Parts: sequence; structure tokens; C-alpha cells
Amino acid sequence: MGVKPELAFDVCWEVYRNAREVLDSKRGISALNMKDTGRFLWRPDIRPRLNEWVADFALAGQKALESPEVASRMALFRAYYLGMAPYERARYFLGLSEMGWVNWTEEIRRLCGKEFLRRRMFPPRKYFRDVI
Repeated sequence: MGVKPELAFDVCWEVYRNAREVLDSKRGISALNMKDTGRFLWRPDIRPRLNEWVADFALAGQKALESPEVASRMALFRAYYLGMAPYERARYFLGLSEMGWVNWTEEIRRLCGKEFLRRRMFPPRKYFRDVI
């Protein structure tokens, strides 16, 4: 039996949030702003680093939600999942009811989860162990 896309999304998003926290606060490096990385950030390594996970998460979500039919879900994905805006602020910004929020987030989790599985980002331990 295969892994449900929603579970894959939840696990990958947890890794993303933790990676952003490490990159943003502990190391003082902005995870999404390459201008803040400095001159000597890159170091050769055979394992993907946390900043690569952050980038892959964003790219996979963008690919999963690129269709015009789900453009509004892309706005929610960028504001809440990538930008980590608080739930109430993101919901107010997008003008969603609670039921609308639930429907959209379920759709995002399903579509993005499928893409994470396709890109072999799940399980994360394999992603970080595999050679690039």
C-alpha cells in the first residue's frame, strides 16, 4: 500500500518549517533571499542541504499548483505554507471562510503531496541520504 499524498505533504512541510527556522534564526541566513547568503555559503557536499530542501519544497509546490484552475490555491500556498503567515492573517488576506480554507488546504495537500512523492522528497531521510 502506498503513502497517501496528504501524509507526504504533512511530513515534508514539517521538515520545511524546521529548515526555515534553522536557516532564518540560528544561522542568520534568510532561506529565500539569495542576496543575504554572503559570498562563501556554498560548500561541496554529497548530501542536499537544508537550503536545497527549502528550494525544492517551493519548486515542487509551484509545479503542482501551476494550472490556472488552481491559481488561487497557489496564493494560499505561498502565503501560508511558504511564507508561514499566521492562519488568521492568511485567511483574512485571501477572504476565505473556514470551510473554504479547509477545502483549499486539502486540495493543496493532495496535489503537492503527489508532486513530493513523484520527486522522491518523501521520506525526507532518503532525500538527505541520497547522492545528488
